[in-house]
Formats: sequence, C-alpha cells, structure tokens
Amino acid sequence: MSSGEEKKVIELKIDKLVNGGKGIGRYNNKVFFVKYAAPNEFVRAEVVKEKRDYGEARLLEVLIPSSARVEPVCPHFGVCGGCQLQHIEYSEQVKQKVEIFKEQLQRVGKIREIPPVEAIPSPEPYGYRVRAQFHVDNGKLGFVEDETLRELKGRGEIVDIETCPIMHPRINELIPHLKRLSREYRFLTEVHVTYSPTRDEALIKLITAEGGSFSKEDLRVIKEQLPPFVIGVGSFKRYKREIVRVNFVGRDYTFISAKGYTYRVTAESFVQNNYLLWEKFIEVVTPQEKRGYCLDTFCGIGFFTIPFSERAFFVEGSDMNHFAIADANYNAKLNNRPNVLFMRATPSQHMKKHLDKEIDTVIFDPPRSGLDKKDLQVLKELQPDRIVYVSCNPSTLARDLGKILSWGVYTYKKAFVVDLFPQTYHIESVNILEKTYEE
Repeated sequence: MSSGEEKKVIELKIDKLVNGGKGIGRYNNKVFFVKYAAPNEFVRAEVVKEKRDYGEARLLEVLIPSSARVEPVCPHFGVCGGCQLQHIEYSEQVKQKVEIFKEQLQRVGKIREIPPVEAIPSPEPYGYRVRAQFHVDNGKLGFVEDETLRELKGRGEIVDIETCPIMHPRINELIPHLKRLSREYRFLTEVHVTYSPTRDEALIKLITAEGGSFSKEDLRVIKEQLPPFVIGVGSFKRYKREIVRVNFVGRDYTFISAKGYTYRVTAESFVQNNYLLWEKFIEVVTPQEKRGYCLDTFCGIGFFTIPFSERAFFVEGSDMNHFAIADANYNAKLNNRPNVLFMRATPSQHMKKHLDKEIDTVIFDPPRSGLDKKDLQVLKELQPDRIVYVSCNPSTLARDLGKILSWGVYTYKKAFVVDLFPQTYHIESVNILEKTYEE
C-alpha cells in the first residue's frame, strides 16, 4: 500500500490469537491480523499491509471489548516491543497459548493426534524475570520499539523506560544507575543483567560498540557506584553472534537454588528467565520412574541434567558454551552427583558417540531455531526409548516433531505448556515422546 493512497479502515470481529500474539479476524472473506486485539471483540483497524490472501491492520478503536480485556499495567505497552499481551487477563493468555500451541502442531507439523496438553501458569504474571537485556543510548535505556511502529517510521528507536513490570524488582532498582552509565559512556550499547533471587546477587555485562571498552579501573569505579548486591561487572564486545569478555571485576558468578539443588551461574551462562517456575519446570522434565543411560543436549549449567540423574543410571550432558560446561561440572560436584558427565559438543556429535548403545532418554532444549538436519538424522539412527523436547518456539517444535513422528517409531504421549513468559507471545513447552512397541 503506497503512502499516497488513502488508508483503508475496516471493522471486524477478532476470533482468537495466533502465533506471535496477534488477533485474527475476517473482513470480506479475507483474513486480517490485528496486534493488541483480544479474542471475541469487535474492533476498528487501519489496514497497513494487504496481500492477495491476507492483510495486517493497526488497532484504532475497540468497539465492543472482550470480557478478557484488562488495562495494561505498563505505560509503555503498545510502544515498547517487549510485551504483546498485557491487555488480556492472565488466565485467558494461558488459554490462548495452549490453543496456539495445538494449532501450530496441527498446521505446521501436520500432527493429527495431539496428546493431552497441561497448562502450567506462572504463580505471578509480573515481576518474574531475573534476566534483562537492555538497549542503551546516551541516557536512554529500554527495549526496541514495537515492530509495527518500526515499519511505519522506517527505523527503530529505544523506548526509554523508568521501570519494567515483568522484571524482578531488584533489576528495576538498577535502572537509574544504568541510565547514568549510558550518559557517561557513549560507547555503551547494551546492558545485560542476571539476578539471583536465591542469593540476592546481580551480575552485569556492559556491551560496547566498536572502538570503546572499559578498563579494569573503569569497571572498579563503576562497581563502587552501583548497589552492593551487584557483585560483578564485566566489559564485553559483540563478535559476530558471540558476546566476548574483555575485562571483569568482582565475582563473575552467582548461585541459584531450585528443588533442593544449587547451581553456579557464570556471567556467560544461561539461566531460565522465570524464577517462579524453576521448580515446576524441573518437575515436568524429570521422570517419576527409574531410567537408564540418558543424554541431555543443550544442557547449559546442568539445570535438568542434575535432577534427572537422581532417577537415571547415568546422564551425559552436552553444550557448545564452554562457560556453561565448566559450571555444569562444578554443579555436579556441588550437588554430589557422581553419575553425570559433561562435554562440549553439538547434539549430533554427542548422539553419534552412542550409536552402539541402548539409550534410554534424549533431552533436547534447543534455541528458537529448533533442531538442525544433522541432529534429526543422528536421532533417527540412535532411536532412544524416550525423547523429551523442551521448546521455546512452537513452530520449529511442530516442524521437528512432525518429522520425528513421520518415522513411525514414536508416540507423542504428553505435552506441557509452561508459561515462562507471561504478558508476551512466547510459548515454552515440554513434550514427551516414547517408542511405540507392538502389543
């Protein structure tokens, strides 16, 4: 639609939400996607993009609101690109995510028989995040603008925030200090915070543009000016897709606890965002019955590996992040787990080592891109008794499960939608597949 054309305004009923959190409805037999709309409401919207078989529209006015519509908590909602669902009552968000999850399995994965899906909501829909990745620019700190605004303006800006309601309160306490840093150091582009609610400790990574970095002395001065619960501050640079450490002062690790286990987390390691669901997450991944020889790929700090080893004969964990593997080895000793071993390997490399063995369970917890062709190829050769697939992206999960189930070897037994990301469209799930044995 060219800028010279008069904008087309339409009125339509929103039927449901779809992957990405947009509302979907029909106008003149054409599907339109409308962001920030809620299910079962009538809206007026301006068409911003129109293709032959679908269109996208920007919400102008809610004519008849959904019974699930609520007032967003955050003043930046609709401008900041961080949250998409604050306008929808929390129990309805979870219900819609379960439906989106099932729809993706059927549409993308062509999976006809969906197993029972259990929804696990977050105990609190706000204040749950213990990791933050802020963008900063000369005193501004926040998140990148909503994609619709970026497209309309042709550029994206940082939405400057004073507080973020989905963050842990301790991370919000740091925001004024981090804004000051961004005014003082113009070459600072991102600030990453990891907070341990177990120890009340925070680690901060300062990520700089080309041509700028912090010396150890700079970092010492910065750390002294921050609240005492910040135990370590590091200077990092982006190199391709990696974030590389340049300097660090203070302690570069903290500890978290869940379900009776304690884990060391280094600044470069990953920890699940929603601390309120750590225990439940471990519960749904860990089996109730005794298991045999198991592999945990994308294992990180051993978050699942270590509890899983309580039920298994032996568990091997693998990951490509060498900091995470160092943490995992430390955590095995810390939790007194002699029947675990960790190695730096891709999932396909790890599984290849065991093609001559009977493997009980393979756990996958890949990034949003899902499993690659090599992983699936070696998995098909290995054919473990069980597969536990932890996913943060239902469309790549559906693609991968569709392929695995097409082999005719596995039955899709159970799925859990674990709502790690309230107020956002992100859908985390745990999926259990078992080998089908002839009666």
